This record gives sequence, C-alpha cells and structure tokens, in this order.
Amino acid sequence: METVFKTTLDGVFRIERPTHEDNRGFFRESMRLNDLEKATGQHFRIVQSNHARSKKNTLRGIHTAPWNKLIYVTRGRVQTVVVDLRINSRNFGKYESFILGDENKSSIFIPVGIGNSYLVLSDDADYTYLTDEEWSPGKENSVLWNDPDLNIKWDTKNPNLSEKDKQNPTLRSLFPEKF
Repeated sequence: METVFKTTLDGVFRIERPTHEDNRGFFRESMRLNDLEKATGQHFRIVQSNHARSKKNTLRGIHTAPWNKLIYVTRGRVQTVVVDLRINSRNFGKYESFILGDENKSSIFIPVGIGNSYLVLSDDADYTYLTDEEWSPGKENSVLWNDPDLNIKWDTKNPNLSEKDKQNPTLRSLFPEKF
C-alpha cells in the first residue's frame, strides 16, 4: 500500500498511514522511514525533535531553513502552509495548504528551501517536527505571512503573531530579481 504521496511542490510529500481505532482510542504510525526515504530519494537522518503548543489563531512562520523537516500535528487542528522559496525552482513563490490534526493525521515532509508555517484553528494544537540538522541561530530565513505576492488564503485575517514574524520581509524584497 502506497503511503507517501507527491504534492504540487517538488520534494514536498504527504504521508498517510492507517489509523486503528477502538473504544480505547487509536493507534497509528505517523511515518515509516524506509517509505519516506524511498519516495524522496534521500537519507533522512533525524537529529532533532521539536514540539510546539500554540493557542487558537496563532500563526507561526513563514520560515525556511537549510534542513529537511517532517511535520505532524499530534493534537488539535491547524492550517499548514508550505511555500517554495527555492530561487531556481519552477514552483518558486507557489504554496500549498493542508488542514492537519485530529481529522487528518497526515504528516508532511518539507525539504530544504521550502518555507513552513501554520495557523492554529482549534482552541490549541500540538505541532511536532523532526529535522535532519540541529537548530542554530541565524540559519533560518523568513517571509511575511501575508505577502501580497504569495496571496495565501489563510483561514484568518488577524492572526496572533510573534514580534519577529510581524517584521518578516516580503518575497519581493528578498528576491527582487524574480519580479
């Protein structure tokens, strides 16, 4: 059974695994490393695991980093948006949006150069992700969440943002040669 699916953005994959539910709750594998590596054609050596809990209407991102990520929402409901920020990509500036969480337990593999962001739609949500490089200051870049050139269809007009994310640059200011 195929469980790893291509998306509209090159290198971004959606992973679906069966969920087994009964009167006690559920059990599921969020991913199988062999299946992921076969689909992506690359080794994914996990070196860091991250967990964020955020309240309703919190929007984090759009952040890009020089490492691959595997994201999974363990509780709640979020709108996850991934943006192609790879300068030489045929999909540069395009995005894809997913609703993940309690109703859709898919995982998303995000390669280097793809921006990652999410908006919490439930009262709160737990967002986890694995990376193949350790975080260190100065390695991430960001783009403004409501950049008019991206025209992302967010499920909010007025999100709760960090001071840093309020100040993110636009795509046009980062990559003027693409416009």
